[in-house]
Amino acid sequence: MSLARSAAPVRSALRTAAAAQRRTFTTANASGVSTAAADDGALTSTVTVAIKAGSRYESAPGVAHVLKNYLFKSNQKRSALRLVREAEFYGGVLSTALTKEHLLLTAEFLRGDEDFFVEVLGDVLTKSKFAAHEFNEEVLPQVQSEYAQALANPAVLGYDNLLQTAYRQRALGHSLFASPSSPVSHRQVVDFAHAAFAKNNIAVLGTGIDSGKLSQLVSSHFGELSASASVSSPASKYFGGEQRVAFSAPHGAENTRAAHGHFFIAFEGAGHKDASASANLAVLRSLLGGESSVKWSNGVSPLSQIAESVAGAQANAFNLTFSDSGVFGAHVSAPNASVQQAAAKVAQALKNVAGGLKEETIQAAVAKAKFERATVLENRTASHELVSAQLLEAGKVATLEESFAALEGVKANSLAKIAEKLLKSKPTTVAVGDVHVLPYADEVL
Repeated sequence: MSLARSAAPVRSALRTAAAAQRRTFTTANASGVSTAAADDGALTSTVTVAIKAGSRYESAPGVAHVLKNYLFKSNQKRSALRLVREAEFYGGVLSTALTKEHLLLTAEFLRGDEDFFVEVLGDVLTKSKFAAHEFNEEVLPQVQSEYAQALANPAVLGYDNLLQTAYRQRALGHSLFASPSSPVSHRQVVDFAHAAFAKNNIAVLGTGIDSGKLSQLVSSHFGELSASASVSSPASKYFGGEQRVAFSAPHGAENTRAAHGHFFIAFEGAGHKDASASANLAVLRSLLGGESSVKWSNGVSPLSQIAESVAGAQANAFNLTFSDSGVFGAHVSAPNASVQQAAAKVAQALKNVAGGLKEETIQAAVAKAKFERATVLENRTASHELVSAQLLEAGKVATLEESFAALEGVKANSLAKIAEKLLKSKPTTVAVGDVHVLPYADEVL
């Protein structure tokens, strides 16, 4: 492909940017590959390939993490150096990301350069060489660096251990990070890639690009993929449990929140397929909150108020939702000696919801949940992750109106029931920090 290009597409985008349409994804089938595109008239485009090759599908511990770092290397058309040079010539950015369920390859570029970048994405899946010297010299050092960074971040460490504990290191309980204690071989990674890269196992999302154009390019450059993947994962089963992780702040972070104790409290939530429960949990997360909507204020949500009564404390609710399961809870950070007091207040806040709330309180939480969902769809990275999950799991994309309707159906009685159901499930707790001081689960619940 010639590196010469015309500025006409950019000029055309400038003329249409002012009349940008509402971001609505149009789905299509491009020679067996599911696609979804939203042309918002922006000057830049983003294309993401989502593959059902997250950590829950891995054939060996850590293989998905290693594969994430093994992409955009040498292929049958381009060396890794040429790929970097050509991407930089076009001013684009190539990146990879890993979630529990999906491996995401993303290209961001100026509108009009989609021919080159979609070709590159197709080549990653169909023509990667997986050279052994790149595995040893580039991939493994990067994997080891990311693992070390995870160990140095108490929040990342806590969330990873939370899901490992909740699901007993099975399916969704597989860690996102490859550990040196379970070395991953070159052959394991190559076999996993070949098993996962198939038409029925991927979805291609585009924003700032015409749906017809995206489908045409996907048909041209993804045609060599096999029809069916051979990766699988058992249904997730929530168990709950307790985990304690000794942690001390790395040098230079002694005066930051990394030096505080961290406590994670979670209960069995719901997967995407349970639409009613998912909507109620989304509203419950917004209701409990923890973050402030106004600068220089702790906020007025139940969890944000914990900072008012416990010095140095911070608590935030979370709702981790996957295809067939989920966990709901809160992350507390505070000086080690104050964690128990703050965590107990989180548990009490959840019990208060189960006891019933005023309708106006619910309405405010619904409004915030709607704002949060709309914000996700306005963010390209977040929207591509959400839409790809819908496309791969349900075969269709939910509109913003449908999401709003589900949230508006949440009432005080349904919210009380979902909170009561959470409290009846076996809790999962993770303490990260000075484990000689941090509380146990039965001391806060």
